Amino acid sequence: MTRIHQDIMRFCVFFTMLIFFSVSCHNGKKTENLTNYMTPAERKSVVFSAVSENQKYYNEVADVAEYIQEMTVYDEELDSTYIIHITLPPDYDKNKSYPLYMMTDGIWRLSDHAELRPMMVNGDIEDIIMVSIGYNYGIDAEKAETRLVELVQKSDIFLNFITNNLVPYLGELYNIDYIRSALMGHSLGGLFAYYAVFNHDKYKNQPFNYYVMASPSFYMTSNQSNWKYGDIEKVYFKKNKTLKKEIYLTVGDRENGLSNIDNFLQRSKKYGITTLDYEIYNGSHTSYVKPMIRKSLLKFYNKDR
Repeated sequence: MTRIHQDIMRFCVFFTMLIFFSVSCHNGKKTENLTNYMTPAERKSVVFSAVSENQKYYNEVADVAEYIQEMTVYDEELDSTYIIHITLPPDYDKNKSYPLYMMTDGIWRLSDHAELRPMMVNGDIEDIIMVSIGYNYGIDAEKAETRLVELVQKSDIFLNFITNNLVPYLGELYNIDYIRSALMGHSLGGLFAYYAVFNHDKYKNQPFNYYVMASPSFYMTSNQSNWKYGDIEKVYFKKNKTLKKEIYLTVGDRENGLSNIDNFLQRSKKYGITTLDYEIYNGSHTSYVKPMIRKSLLKFYNKDR
């Protein structure tokens, strides 16, 4: 065999191994482990149980509660306990990797576990792991004053909790494809998703590639007592030339604050953001959210994508 033939054979073997490795990263193995920064006390606080009937809207998931896990976890920096709900794929296989779809405002998003699971069962979307973050029992999770703390006033600490504690811990339990995982928030949660995407560069851990910003409450950014970060886009682009994370920005056509959305779109053009998809839905501030979440799953996890 000539030297040329040997070189060709080596290249073919290398190329075949490269293709195999690329496929296996998405079909059977974790893309990359995250570093978990939980303290021993935070780890010790974790408790798993069935969905409690103390959940305010338990009746909305009672029929499928057996498929939902309830996780309680304490965060020292926020000095708060959170209730996390987790729905695994119908035929979960620990040897396969799955995208994570994480939602804020768990008190309202709990019902989505029941409504969205059939999309996996029926084969409308590929298998994913659905997670929602809610508050501990005894806290009025529907009050704006409650949500304002984590989602705006302490958004930096809350993002740290998600990025460095919660998702890495879930990654120890389940095989997560972080490259195809999403963070979704609506209203104040949408504003938090906005904060998260423009502050992801501060972290070694990168648990999300998709960010769903549903009706972000941009009006809050003008209130310096609640938002102390100023123009976070400007700060981000002083340190970075591009934004590679994908943004799905949505709004209802019958809600206020559309001018703030338009202003953000104009700023995005100025900064050359090409990974933003904007869609206006028929509906009010809240009525369009559930169909929007369904569509976002089809957008990110349609089997033909």
